[in-house]
Amino acid sequence: MDQAYSNELRSDTASILIPLIAGATTLATLLAAIADQSFFTSWHFWLSVVLSLVSGGVGRYFLRQDRATLGTVIFTAVHLLIFALLLYRNWVPGSMIPYLFAILIIASSMFTQPDYGFITWGAATVLTTLALTQHTDGLIDLVQSLAGPVVVNLFVATAAYFSALEWQVAVESVSALHIKAQHRRDELFAIQEELHLTNARLHSTNEELDKARATAVAERDLRTRFMNQVSHELRTPINTIVNFAHILSQGEIGSVNERQVDYLSRIERSGWHSMSVLNDLLDLAQMNAGEFRLKRQLVDLKAVCEEATASTRSLLQNPDIKLVRDYPTVWPKIMVDPKRFQQALLNLLSNAAKYTDAGQITLRVRTHQHTATFAVEDTGIGIPEEHFETIFQEFRQLDETTARQRIGTGLGLPISRHLVERHGGTLTVSSVLGKGSTFTITLPLAEVEGSNGAATPATRPAKPVAPERPF
Repeated sequence: MDQAYSNELRSDTASILIPLIAGATTLATLLAAIADQSFFTSWHFWLSVVLSLVSGGVGRYFLRQDRATLGTVIFTAVHLLIFALLLYRNWVPGSMIPYLFAILIIASSMFTQPDYGFITWGAATVLTTLALTQHTDGLIDLVQSLAGPVVVNLFVATAAYFSALEWQVAVESVSALHIKAQHRRDELFAIQEELHLTNARLHSTNEELDKARATAVAERDLRTRFMNQVSHELRTPINTIVNFAHILSQGEIGSVNERQVDYLSRIERSGWHSMSVLNDLLDLAQMNAGEFRLKRQLVDLKAVCEEATASTRSLLQNPDIKLVRDYPTVWPKIMVDPKRFQQALLNLLSNAAKYTDAGQITLRVRTHQHTATFAVEDTGIGIPEEHFETIFQEFRQLDETTARQRIGTGLGLPISRHLVERHGGTLTVSSVLGKGSTFTITLPLAEVEGSNGAATPATRPAKPVAPERPF
């Protein structure tokens, strides 16, 4: 147990008991002194009154000076002498004065340490023996007079010892719990302070994030406005250049020779390529700004695929490359934006045409239980497996040397994946380096209501797949 805490409790007990014992002793001896009219026979009573008041005052003084042990010892010793004096002057056979020492025995056990009660009992026994020696005849008479008070006071000392010891154990337990509670409180205060600091840092971080978000939104809006403005300013001159080049190459203004037709055709192709790049950049800006919208509907997928493959034929580097269409007999029903779906499909076919120098390019359409797939297979240069995700990053091309030889911006595949995902589908790739690649669009089938009113995917019984046929 914490010694300071124990001494504080004993000091509190002493501050209550000392005035009580001193007051009772003073009152009893004062009444006895007044009752005895002769000062010669009552002087010890007056002396007891003075000693009791002085010892009580001294004890209280030392208690206030945080010297409780000294104050209680002085008080106990003086009252032992007072009781011994009363016993010496007023003892008669059967007197209760020797039993008054039990009060001091109990008090001393509570004032100081539990075993101090035995010390007080020993001092009381000695003083009682000295006092009774003057009133008894012989040893036997003395022992008979001492036996009762000594035994009773010893019993009281023993009981006071165990009571004080039990009290001390209880106080130790309470003190330990009190210390643990204080430590826990300190820990909670520390945790609370840490939480306050964390909350302050979090608040500051949130404010910084809000500012960064606002800045990013402002920059995104500025970039979108810039792209819209630039696209508007560039579309008109590019269209003019392309149209004039086409008109001149057709000889509608005047005759042109083959060399001039070749130059004009190059101008026209470059203009269309610039327009395509401009459209890709504008689409990318709209996607990043969250302004991209789809107009989904049921469309003629075969017509969309045919138009995409027809546009791809003019992009082939080698006229001997076969463009194969592997279509199902019964086409799936899918909710798509026809313009955007054709754009995604054409990007995949154009990418295949760009990196295929020989062999064939196949557009394979299949219907499954809940989905339909559109696979573009080529026999081109292939893609390393570790770069399957890199090719879907904006402005990324794996082989910069090859990319410079084959016109492209690195936006076709990222835009295609975004378009497919906006339709609720996926765009995946599989490839073998040096043998070719396969890009597969997977889209969910449109749900149609059956005869029972339940919505089911638009599927029909499987029929034989149409044979592969070159375009």
